[in-house]
Amino acid sequence: MRIVCYGLTDIGRSRKNNQDSIYVSSEDGLVVVADGIGGRKGGEIASQIAVKGLKKAYRESEKLQPDEVSPFLIKSIDKINQNIINHGQKHPEVEGLATTLNCLVFVKGRAYISHLGDSRTYLYYRDNMWQLTFDHNIENYVERGWLPDETLMNNPKSGALVRALGLAEECDVDIYEIKLKPGELLLTCSDGLTSMVSDREIQKIIKANEHQIHLLPQILVDAANRNGGQDNITVAISGVTRD
Repeated sequence: MRIVCYGLTDIGRSRKNNQDSIYVSSEDGLVVVADGIGGRKGGEIASQIAVKGLKKAYRESEKLQPDEVSPFLIKSIDKINQNIINHGQKHPEVEGLATTLNCLVFVKGRAYISHLGDSRTYLYYRDNMWQLTFDHNIENYVERGWLPDETLMNNPKSGALVRALGLAEECDVDIYEIKLKPGELLLTCSDGLTSMVSDREIQKIIKANEHQIHLLPQILVDAANRNGGQDNITVAISGVTRD
């Protein structure tokens, strides 16, 4: 079994700068997508710290065994979270900088997904697509009873994030582990894609292009821009193939 990864980031049609960051490597078996939180200064700095930090930590680690991946991710992400907070304290002009995170590590036929915020990872297989990650926003937390209803009334932005890198000293990251099989595709993206292109349309695009997955990041970015491109757009595709 082999994993092939492709990725792309684009400024979109409305933003003056790109606050998204990405790292994609088939050789490393590593995908990192981070989206600096809009409305906060230094979002692009936070996303760069996250992506560069995970890339560096992974490359400096010994070859990870399956039972070592989750502890490695938790420890590395905790350190990156503190680095982001420290950067804001040293540079008051960007204090409060924060970012979402989706990181995929591929080890021995399994994918380990670490997740904070509302960037997403989907699984596509045999014409079907499922969202694997859970958006850490106020609306979802209220809907599940994890926050009181008044939270929505007191906050006009239902999509405001409850969890992300840089928001709090304690970093509560979701870790998912899935066993892979040939023919599966994993889509990891910032909300610049999902806010512009519906899940159903994304599924159709993947179905039409699943045999040329190296083109999918550009095709999906183009679809988001055609629909308005109101945010930065970052897309990574990881395909599971036979050796």
